Amino acid sequence: MPPDVDAPMRRVAAAYLALGLLLAPVPLLNVLQAESAAVVALAAYFISGAAAVRAFGARSASVGRVLARQEAALLVPLGMLLLAQFWAPNCTLGQGLLFYALFPGVTVVFAVALAYLLRGVPSLVHPGWVLGGLGLLLVGGGPLYDLGLHPQFYTYNHVFGGVLGPIYDEQLAVRPGLFAFRGLTLLWALLALLVGHRLRGRGPRWAVPACALLLGMGYVFSVPLGINTTAASLQERLGGHTRTAHFDLYYDSTQVDAPAAADLAAAHEAHYDWVRRRLEHGPDAKGARIQSYLYPNPDVKGRLTGARTTSVSPVWLDTPQVHLLRDRVSQSLGHELAHVVSRPYGLPGLRASWAPGLVEGWAVALEPPSPGPSPDDLVRTAAQSDTTTTLAAEAEAVAQRLSPWGFWLGRRAVSYATMGSFVRYLLDQYGPARLKRVYAWGNFDTVYGRPLDTLAAEWEAHLRRAPVVARDAHGVVARRFARPSLFETECPHYVPPARQHYQTAQRAGRRRDTTRRERLLKEALGARPGYAAAHEALARHRLAQGRASAVWRQVDTLSTTAQTAALQVAQADAAALRGAPDTARALYARARAQVPSHAHDLRARLTLRDATADRPAVVRVLTSGDSAAAQARRLAKRIPQDPRIRAWQAVRWMDARQYRRALTLWERLEVPVPATRPRGWRREWELQHAAWGATSALRGNAGNAARRWAAQAARKARVLGDSERTLLFEWWKRRAMDMDAGPRAGRLGRPSPNHASRPLVQAHGRSPDPSRRRDDPTSIPHGPCDS
Repeated sequence: MPPDVDAPMRRVAAAYLALGLLLAPVPLLNVLQAESAAVVALAAYFISGAAAVRAFGARSASVGRVLARQEAALLVPLGMLLLAQFWAPNCTLGQGLLFYALFPGVTVVFAVALAYLLRGVPSLVHPGWVLGGLGLLLVGGGPLYDLGLHPQFYTYNHVFGGVLGPIYDEQLAVRPGLFAFRGLTLLWALLALLVGHRLRGRGPRWAVPACALLLGMGYVFSVPLGINTTAASLQERLGGHTRTAHFDLYYDSTQVDAPAAADLAAAHEAHYDWVRRRLEHGPDAKGARIQSYLYPNPDVKGRLTGARTTSVSPVWLDTPQVHLLRDRVSQSLGHELAHVVSRPYGLPGLRASWAPGLVEGWAVALEPPSPGPSPDDLVRTAAQSDTTTTLAAEAEAVAQRLSPWGFWLGRRAVSYATMGSFVRYLLDQYGPARLKRVYAWGNFDTVYGRPLDTLAAEWEAHLRRAPVVARDAHGVVARRFARPSLFETECPHYVPPARQHYQTAQRAGRRRDTTRRERLLKEALGARPGYAAAHEALARHRLAQGRASAVWRQVDTLSTTAQTAALQVAQADAAALRGAPDTARALYARARAQVPSHAHDLRARLTLRDATADRPAVVRVLTSGDSAAAQARRLAKRIPQDPRIRAWQAVRWMDARQYRRALTLWERLEVPVPATRPRGWRREWELQHAAWGATSALRGNAGNAARRWAAQAARKARVLGDSERTLLFEWWKRRAMDMDAGPRAGRLGRPSPNHASRPLVQAHGRSPDPSRRRDDPTSIPHGPCDS
């Protein structure tokens, strides 16, 4: 009987059917998107490659026919992924189809071409095994080359297509390098076909070297094409450079001026000093300098590294480094530097623990103090307010959160808070030495002399002994813990039209195209009328143009529930500009009540806005589009002895990083809070006044004044029972003492004695344009001294 020529294709279809059935119930992988396309491409290489090797065993088999049949077979998993929309909605079908064509579609071409080449090698006995071995080599070697040698968080692969960025980035960074790399994959396929033809005595001789030349040029220009990112290319693109005792900071030189660079330098040294002291010594034996890359916005960060918003510390690289958005330095720097410090205690080569729960728990536990609720408070609050869990259940889940799937499949905020609280307990109770020893392998029995479940039970008892939690913990838990993980998200990676318009408006704003920015914000609101971020941006834009009535009408049309604190502030500003101070004060008070109590800086600014509601000329200055320094100068022309105006002037000098000027004003300032306001407002103002004084003195390198202000702030915070903030101000006081300690001053960002001849800021490239800086006086400033 003649052989059944369709039998191999039935086996291919069956393999794809089995793959589709495996993907169907798996969250994220059952949606036609980059992740599922990569999994299908990985399987397709081996399935189609093996089938093609068998098909090319027959002399009559043509490349075109084999390739067409293997590409057609991809319709089986594609159909099943499309069918999965009935239980796993897909809002990015067009993008998913693009990834399906780029990943499995191109991979099948590559696999079939490679099979054709291998079948043409006369002495090759097992071409199928060679094809499989090459595939495994590419699957493992590609990411090792990309991520092991380059400061990037994407990898493109000839077999599975690629990983576009970190798992925590909700919005994918689809870079031009992806298309360039898949073009290289097709060139490799063409080269394999040409060599296969030559082995069979077909085709022109010049074609092989011409194709090889094109491939070589692709790899030579891999960085300009976006296939790889090197440290040198990052540094050249950012342009700015600051050198401190332990760091090399790289930032966009058009966005960061010398005072801002000095602030960033001080933040790095202060946070690094905190983490090292927390561990009782710094792993600094070889004197390896840390590179810090600070990106101006998610677009630039995604284009250069593949990670749009996620802060990352690639501990596996030879050079210790961190990658952050500039406006997230105050939130993320301490966390990322804790990862950097963990390098000597991780597994060999990887320089991290095998357990993600330990990796992230370590970083959360070592973060410098902040005004917000502690991880302990968050875990206790979640257990009290969520009927689906208890402290005992959280203790039992510690072992699960150590594993990769247990940690990543859970909600990010829950996993981070739980493991951060647990690791902080180990650090406080047993000291840093044991924590360093257990970090790599998670061998708790050996290091602590007791099993993990016993340590988790001790941690649970520790949490029960302190049932009182911070007031803000409930709000933080409600906002963060309810946020689904990527695996729980309906329509992962979907960017709604309103958000697309808003992001484009932000880009227009960075180009100072105000007309297009306003139009795009209106389009965003047309697509989603209640979009708060677009409303807030449009209201600020209109206030800067002096259109107070337009802002009033804009916010007044929204329901009370849709009026965020920022929108209420904008409407209050509009009321003050229209000569209605009582209405403005009522709106400022409403906004202040919505702001979390740990946002002390913002609450104090709202207190000041309330105090100046009867001075529209002052509000006009504060809502203008002028820089902070220009606003401070304009305020100085008002009534200089008025404590309310002096306070605003000091705040804006701080925002302009003119800390000496701000400190002079803070030293001689009367309380600007009217007697008619609640007593709690006055107490909070007095505490924040001390915090601002300490901030100005620390950043202005006035050690004695910083110590005095920080001690005063610590006393006031202690009286109010704010333990986290008390710890923060005690840290500031110690930093002030270090500031006067001579040789140790380098820790605060000033040049150390070994670098005394170097300027603090070594900026390369374009000079910053001061007119491009726009400071929102209602926003919380970023930096090492935020409170």
